[in-house]
Amino acid sequence: MKIKQTMAGEVAVLSLSFTLFGSSAPDSQEFKDKIYQLLEDGVTKFVVNMQGVKRMDSTGIGVLISALTSVRKKGGAFKLAEVNDTMESILVMTKLDSVFETHKSTEAAVQSFAKK
Repeated sequence: MKIKQTMAGEVAVLSLSFTLFGSSAPDSQEFKDKIYQLLEDGVTKFVVNMQGVKRMDSTGIGVLISALTSVRKKGGAFKLAEVNDTMESILVMTKLDSVFETHKSTEAAVQSFAKK
């Protein structure tokens, strides 16, 4: 499985493992389905660990934006963790670094929910 889910209290942590996130429709759909299912189950706090993502295309960016939008519509929060340099440069180039809250570690992202 390319998506590992754990719960840290009320926070769903999704760890992704994709060489290229986005261009593979089944992987993108699996990610979206996981988000929608968790939202249906009442989860509104998400951390997506990006450490296992080597590259991302425009479809992957769209999938992340779609997930963020769905979570926010339910009054939730969606944060990225362990974003590598390649992914960080994509976020900066697309100006999405101002849209997505990112954290150096998954633990820091989870703990940031307690500070609000």
